[in-house]
Amino acid sequence: MSTQFCYQPLSTSSSIRLLRIGKFISTLQYDLIEVNLENDPVYDALSYTWCLGKKSKPISGVDPEFGGSINCNGMKLNVTANLRDGLLRLEQLRQETLIWIDAICINQQNLQERSAQVNMMGRIFRSARTVVVWLGEPPGDYEDAILLMEELPYIKEQQSESVSDYEDAAVATLCEMTSPINKGDWLAIGDFFCQIWFQRCWIIQETVLANTIEVYSGPTHIPWSLLQNAARLLDVVRRWSLFSQIWRGTFATIFGSIPMILLAREHCHRGKLWQLETHLALSRTYQVTDQRDKIFALLGISDRSSLASSVIGKFDADYAKSIEQVYTECAAHLVEGRAGYSVLSMVEARSYPAPRPIPSWVPDFSVPPSPPPLAIRGQCPFSAGAFTSSLPTRPTVSPNGKELYLPAAARLGRISRTSETGEEICSLERMTNFFRLLADPALRLAESATQAAAAIEALWRTLIADLAEEQHPAPANLGTSFLQWIAYLVVRALDTASRASAHAADHFPDGESPPEPVLTSEVVRDFIFSADYNTALRSAPPEYRYFDVHAAVVDFIAAWDGAMSLRELLETTRVAVAAGDKAPLEVTHRFSVAFSRMCSARRVFITEEGDLGIAHQSARVGDEVVVVPGAAVPFVVREVEGGAYALIGEAFLHGAMDGEALEGKDPLALEGLRLV
Repeated sequence: MSTQFCYQPLSTSSSIRLLRIGKFISTLQYDLIEVNLENDPVYDALSYTWCLGKKSKPISGVDPEFGGSINCNGMKLNVTANLRDGLLRLEQLRQETLIWIDAICINQQNLQERSAQVNMMGRIFRSARTVVVWLGEPPGDYEDAILLMEELPYIKEQQSESVSDYEDAAVATLCEMTSPINKGDWLAIGDFFCQIWFQRCWIIQETVLANTIEVYSGPTHIPWSLLQNAARLLDVVRRWSLFSQIWRGTFATIFGSIPMILLAREHCHRGKLWQLETHLALSRTYQVTDQRDKIFALLGISDRSSLASSVIGKFDADYAKSIEQVYTECAAHLVEGRAGYSVLSMVEARSYPAPRPIPSWVPDFSVPPSPPPLAIRGQCPFSAGAFTSSLPTRPTVSPNGKELYLPAAARLGRISRTSETGEEICSLERMTNFFRLLADPALRLAESATQAAAAIEALWRTLIADLAEEQHPAPANLGTSFLQWIAYLVVRALDTASRASAHAADHFPDGESPPEPVLTSEVVRDFIFSADYNTALRSAPPEYRYFDVHAAVVDFIAAWDGAMSLRELLETTRVAVAAGDKAPLEVTHRFSVAFSRMCSARRVFITEEGDLGIAHQSARVGDEVVVVPGAAVPFVVREVEGGAYALIGEAFLHGAMDGEALEGKDPLALEGLRLV
């Protein structure tokens, strides 16, 4: 088997190749044949991941990173180790079978064929008799996870338009279990769904279109219904306080998106395809080998009617184009099509100049959305740009495809002050600018003591964009959690500043000593501070020295004490801390989680007009907040050159999220914006 396999061109535009698995076991010898989909061939399709990583242990004994080879039509064809293992298992499970496998059946080196076949993949998977999912050779402990899934209560799928319809029944059923699933068992189930296959972008299309699905982990067959039920329940459990801090970031997003994939599958089999922008919003954290596939992998399950552009022709998979060209053309089609301004909400926080040479209004789909859009399960609940006018409000792309023209926009204010990001506040204990901003006399929220309750509510709802626990408006009882949270924030600010000052002699000149730290209880201190605490102490910039922090806190207390009774609340908090009492601290958890999720990659800002809001962490003083007719949320923009603007990202601005900013506006008073 020394001759390297050589692909022959496919005969027709509807032709594909299929691998024939014979009746002999463990020979790794196959035939690759051509068939025409017009003739309705009977075949299966394989869903797998090309590489499981260096830690995997292939049963075939080949290198897990570089793989090995098979015999195809009497010639040598290189394949990855995981695919080789999968073929060895398939020989035992599916003798005398035709199967479609992308890495084998597509000539990956021929860009023209690769593009044409990827554009056919929707039809290929839809026409397959069965989609065989190969998870790989599992670690031994995955068998326990499968047994645990078998013990989970089965909850009948809801033929509904929303995953939320399912959750009440799930929670009630889990609470009524005579032998509840414990934390360790849920973590084991969660680890199972952290396998690489569940993180692949291509699995979305492969599972949505499949007629039937068979799943194999090593030699073990796992019923698809078992995984489906476990994934839905896991999505409910992951939001419980017990797990919300364990399953964070990518895995939390993966767990949350699996039920949405299942819902998309239900809709697809009822003849309803989702828009491409919906799939894009749900799949940003999924992985691909080729970053162009973040778009191409979703085309086969998307309603193409949302893709319309007067500048660029039909949008299809084309591997001759660069990543930047694919992303820009996709965004142009979407923004001029049905998606409109919602595409701008997908733009992630980025530095300027941007690491990837794409226009500021084009999302970089190769990276996770940071911060995630202001939405609940992909649906934005706001209507900031609600406006009735006969004037054109649809955005248009320039002939060169690089600029986006917004025909009408209202300027809501220029940013005059920003806080630290939520990550800096929660993890690095840096919040001087946060307190200074909230104490700013220009802030409209606190200008009337008679409206104290309304001001406090406006403050905490703005800090979490009025979105929490997948609800809008956020639950009203979060207000109590916020008050306790802000008290602990003050205590943490002073304690951290005191400790940081002990590491910097210039913080206390003339031989003075810093005051004793407030948090004398080791138990409570460990409960409050993150793993980055010591780093924060040693690396705190000068503005976080004790006197600056203390001054900012005093100003904040003076500005808000009448509304919140802060001094009384702080004294109660100090007493609880000194006694090692965690109960008040635990009250903060709900608001703390909501703030961390919303503002981890955002910062609080105030405009020159005194309006409070939150925006991407890239926002800075001098940027402008605008609202565009037809857009769901306001945006932050930055003037760059020649009257053009860079899009920084979406914003939440208090008092402007339901069309208030455009109410009564003269359409002729609005002005156009050119984004580059």
